[in-house]
Amino acid sequence: MAASISACSSTGCWSETGNPLYASLGPYPSFETTYVNGINTTVTGVVFMVVHNSLGQTVEISTCVLQLASGANGTAYTITFGLASGEYSATFFAVSTSGYAISSTTTAPFTV
Repeated sequence: MAASISACSSTGCWSETGNPLYASLGPYPSFETTYVNGINTTVTGVVFMVVHNSLGQTVEISTCVLQLASGANGTAYTITFGLASGEYSATFFAVSTSGYAISSTTTAPFTV
């Protein structure tokens, strides 16, 4: 039976193990975000990265799917692609495949 996660709490969430890291994944610029599953069952989650430009406009959305056993950690690699040179901020969060929040939200600035 799948877990029913109605709200994210400190004892029932995926927690980031550090800040998102802007790096390359092969030829692609990406962010690495590592999560640990604090929920007492295996959970498949979708990690979202929402990128905003310096005007606050959403210019990109990237996703990555992770399946984590209870207590396990894993790294999501969300790709940034085709952004013009400039200052941006990326917001990260994870939801279950049912659409429930399973992480807190983190924002990281970056420059292309």
